[in-house]
Amino acid sequence: MTPPRSTDQLLRAFLADGLTELPDRAYDAVRGEIHGVRQRGLAGPWRVRNLELGRWVTVAVAAIVVVAVAIFDLRPGGGPGGIPTLPATTETPTPSAAPSTEPTPARPTRFSSPLYGYILTVPAGWISAAAVIPWDGIKQSGPDAESDKFVGPAQVMSWAFAGPYAGNLAEFVQDRIAANHRDHADTCPNAAPEINEPASIAGQPGTLLGWNCGAVINIAVAVRAGIGYCFVFRDLGVPAASDPADSALFQSILDSVVLPS
Repeated sequence: MTPPRSTDQLLRAFLADGLTELPDRAYDAVRGEIHGVRQRGLAGPWRVRNLELGRWVTVAVAAIVVVAVAIFDLRPGGGPGGIPTLPATTETPTPSAAPSTEPTPARPTRFSSPLYGYILTVPAGWISAAAVIPWDGIKQSGPDAESDKFVGPAQVMSWAFAGPYAGNLAEFVQDRIAANHRDHADTCPNAAPEINEPASIAGQPGTLLGWNCGAVINIAVAVRAGIGYCFVFRDLGVPAASDPADSALFQSILDSVVLPS
C-alpha cells in the first residue's frame, strides 16, 4: 500500500500538473490526510494563539483544495489520454445512490470532431474524448487538451489534431518532423524518422511517419483545403517503430476518416 502523502505533497502534485500530461492511464485517486504539527510559541500566549489560528486556517484551505481535487478531479487535463477516476470511499452506497458506469462500447462508434470537423470510426472497445482547445499550429501535440483522444485497451491509444497550414504535404511533413524532434527529443532523440512513406488518409494522399523510440509512435499527416491534419497512433507495449497488428489497426482508423471539404 502506498503510504499517505502530506498535504504539501498533494498540493505540489496538484499545482505541478499541466495540460500536457495526458493521459493514457487513469488518474490516481487523490488520497491523504492532514497532520497537525505542534508549533512553538515565539513570544507569549497571544503570539502562540495567532500562530495556531494561522496554522489551522492554512490547513483548512489546503484541505478544501485537496477535497476539491479528489471529488471533482479539478487538476488540469490529462495526458497521455488521462481518464479521471472517482476517489475511493469507505461508505457503502445505498441502492439509490450507487454510482453508474458507462459501459465500454462493444461495437465501433462514429466520432465527429467538434473543433476540427473530421469524422472517423472508433474501434470497438475504445472510448473517445474531444479536444477542448484548438491546436496552436506549432507544437507536436501529445494526447493533450488540443487533441481528440481515442483510448484503446492496454497501452494503445490514438489522438488527432488539425489547424490552418499554407504549405503543401511535403512541407507539412518536414514541419512535423522538426516539431517532433524539438518537442520530444528528451524521450525520442532520433531526429529523422525510421518510417517516412506514402499513406492513404480519407482516400487521399498522405504520409506515414514512425520513430523507433522504444514504442510504436506512428504519425499520419495530410493537407486538405488549407488545413493540416495529424493522426497519431501509439502502443507503449511494443518496443519498435512499427508492428503489423498496430499498423493494420491504425490504417483501418485512417481509412474511416472523412475530412471536411
